[in-house]
Amino acid sequence: MPLGPRPTWPPAQLEAKRKCERNVLNAPPPNDGKLYCKPVFDTLLCWNYTLANTRVNQNCPGYIDGYDTKLFAFKNCTADGTWWRHPKSGRAWTDYTGCVNKDKVNDSRIPIYIFISGYSISIVALVISLCIFFYFRQLQCDRITIHKNLFVSYVLTSIVWIIYYTAVALDGGVLADNPVWCQMLHVLTQYLTVCNFFWMFCEGIYLHTIIVCAFLTGKILVVCCCLTGWVLPVVATSVYAIVRSTQEDNTHNCWIHESVYHWILSGPIVYSIFMNIVFLCNIIRVLMTKLRAVHSPDANHKRKAARAILILIPLLGLQFVLFPFRPDDDIQAQNYYMIASAIVISFQGFFVSLIFCFLNGEVITLVQRKWEQYQLMRGKRLPLDSRHSTTFYTSAGETPGVEMGTVNHANKTSQT
Repeated sequence: MPLGPRPTWPPAQLEAKRKCERNVLNAPPPNDGKLYCKPVFDTLLCWNYTLANTRVNQNCPGYIDGYDTKLFAFKNCTADGTWWRHPKSGRAWTDYTGCVNKDKVNDSRIPIYIFISGYSISIVALVISLCIFFYFRQLQCDRITIHKNLFVSYVLTSIVWIIYYTAVALDGGVLADNPVWCQMLHVLTQYLTVCNFFWMFCEGIYLHTIIVCAFLTGKILVVCCCLTGWVLPVVATSVYAIVRSTQEDNTHNCWIHESVYHWILSGPIVYSIFMNIVFLCNIIRVLMTKLRAVHSPDANHKRKAARAILILIPLLGLQFVLFPFRPDDDIQAQNYYMIASAIVISFQGFFVSLIFCFLNGEVITLVQRKWEQYQLMRGKRLPLDSRHSTTFYTSAGETPGVEMGTVNHANKTSQT
């Protein structure tokens, strides 16, 4: 499940760690009476016993994106027999700044730039949509309440990922220092990402309940969705953070590498997507049944069902089914995968706000009526057809809190 461009530890890196433990870390120190720095594996390279006041180097590892194996990494053993520590972090530090191949780095950063751009555009569209939802009292209903929570989760998720990419992923110094704040930021990104998926799940629960089951409607359903969307992710994220923090191998580089414990988060997400697929199939089945009941042509049945599917796919997050696994062997395929997933993930909030706000018939009617009222208040004369439409909008749209029934909601979903 693509939750962000976080590379896993390559097999070569794990093998280098095992080899270091087997051949270097457990080896006896030199017995020549001289002072040495102790051997260490710094998560990337293995450094043997090194004579005090000496600078050593190795070829850069090839399993890190952007690193060139023809270049060198350096490590300093100080005069007192300890590895040199970075003044900011206070930790033993290896100089990998000379390992960077700028051409490779630029290629690997393309998906991150797409993420940042897509999230930024989505934030603007989502914030405008939320302003519309909160401004018009005619939109204050349970269905819109679920939408507002989903949109808020999109906004918060987009903001924290932009911060994480710009302040952590694009800053090699922060990754090397591994401060506590960047680890906490990683946990926050995971929490809000799970919240986002759970609110997609809540959208599926709500639609399925009012269209198929027709029970537990109203405030009780909204409260259950709020608990599911905001509280349950706290449990999953807390378990993930606690378990991962106890494993030293999984706490380096601001936790940017995907951990073997990530299934604690991805498991509930996969389950929510699976349930949304079930909900969608059942919703389409009921919709087709209702359309046949009004004796409309079969061509209209299929067209409306297809339209409903296309509209509900981004709302329920089902587009992630297209990206279940990341290619492991083909570098070019990995790049294409990362670019495609970056576009789909980061622009999802924009497309959802476009479909369920800017292109929504109710919203268009209310905004148009508000604009015409504003024009009248300024003393501008409207065309004859606009004045007639203003009267109609006022009489049809002034009842606050009106919610659609089961059949009407199903039809509205297919016609939005």
